[in-house]
Amino acid sequence: MGDEVGKELEGSEELRPVSTRAEMATAIQVLSEQGIGRNEISRRTGISKTTVTEIAKVLGVVFDRSKTEQALKARLTDLKLAQMGVAEGLTEDLTFARIMLRTAANRRDLAFAAKTISDLARSAQALTPEMSEANNVEDAKDFLVDLKNQLTAVRDDFEKQTGVAFESDEARQIISQQEEQNDES
Repeated sequence: MGDEVGKELEGSEELRPVSTRAEMATAIQVLSEQGIGRNEISRRTGISKTTVTEIAKVLGVVFDRSKTEQALKARLTDLKLAQMGVAEGLTEDLTFARIMLRTAANRRDLAFAAKTISDLARSAQALTPEMSEANNVEDAKDFLVDLKNQLTAVRDDFEKQTGVAFESDEARQIISQQEEQNDES
């Protein structure tokens, strides 16, 4: 039962009311492991924030702000991509509206096409994110810091699980064996 709830919730952004305490615990565990914060878990599952807090405490789940921040950054990136997709669609519509303008048979069609072009151009411009050199540099810095933190966490996990220093020859052998096993799968 718990695995079913976990699979349903994994990667889902829909509202999914859960009812039993076990389902609630599973949902909170799965979503918190994905870096989703307390308020978002409450919104997605329909569990009150207070109950989320209580169950998380019992489960030993700590809402790590850095994970929540990473999830938020990823969500914002997804939203920017979606916004750019809409802007691209509007640009395609602009091309069609320009054809309508050039082939207008009367003043009414001409006025309609001109108004359409104006509205589409304004909307596409509003949805196209402005990129500046400063934004690119800051985004690159953030990416590199996040990558460094993730690599450090992977190294620390490896050393904790194997008891072997990551830079050692023994670690290289273990990693090589793991890669061979993954290739065979």
